[in-house]
Amino acid sequence: MRIGFWMGILVLLLITITFAGCVDEKGGAGDGGATTINIAGSSTVFPIAQQCAEAFNEQHEDIYVQVEAPPSGSGGGIRALGTGIADIADSSRSIKEEEIAEYPNVEFVDHVIALDGVAIIVSKAIYEAGVTELTSDEVRRIYLPSDDPDKITNWKDVGGPDEGISVNEREEGSGTRATFMEKIFGDAGASTGATQSWNANADVKTAVANANNAIGYVGLGYVDSNTPCVMLDGVEAKKETIASGEYPLSRSLHMYTNGEPEGAIAEFLEFVLSPAGQSIVENEGFLRVN
Repeated sequence: MRIGFWMGILVLLLITITFAGCVDEKGGAGDGGATTINIAGSSTVFPIAQQCAEAFNEQHEDIYVQVEAPPSGSGGGIRALGTGIADIADSSRSIKEEEIAEYPNVEFVDHVIALDGVAIIVSKAIYEAGVTELTSDEVRRIYLPSDDPDKITNWKDVGGPDEGISVNEREEGSGTRATFMEKIFGDAGASTGATQSWNANADVKTAVANANNAIGYVGLGYVDSNTPCVMLDGVEAKKETIASGEYPLSRSLHMYTNGEPEGAIAEFLEFVLSPAGQSIVENEGFLRVN
């Protein structure tokens, strides 16, 4: 009897703690019943969504925007919107026809909120050793499957040191990966011989920064002095070349809704596209659309 009694108390406490955590996270009872907007998806769009949510929440007591962390990727965001888990899906690529077909009861409405470029980054030691520019074909050959005879496996073959290449990519479902594969391989679903695949841009950046022989690709906002970006086909990845479309890996960033947004969701998207929201876009290293 004693064991059964205390087990019952323990289960009740766990349920209470879990429920309380959910209420606080969603800003429900603790925020006076505020309307909650759930955002999920792209790790590229994540810093924009997060900063916009924080600024928006400071201005509103009746609406609370929460952003999924860690981000699940563009495919995860679209799936969350399709299944009704999220109100807004962040995506660093356009929605696929098969995704639209998978959720026939959802009207996916696209809102382009920023422009971006996929930057090819290398370890600082490799950049300083002379690899400051690559062609699209060289990048493709570096990412080829390991059994392909055309694969480049050593930095000396592209003007660098005699070092093997540690190849980093994004995992399946990533919008950044889809953009990279489509533009470099001509096939968003192509396979590679990458050494490691990562869930988020930040993970790719960390892996490249912590190695002395690595390559990877990330959204422009993730480039810094520890992970320098090489020129691609003679074009530098920067705001001007991305805005003009001259940079080969230029793209749009999206927020998708189910139908034309109304009420709180419309209000939040208006903020993202307002001068204040677009300043956040710029501050995070991306290009504004307004």
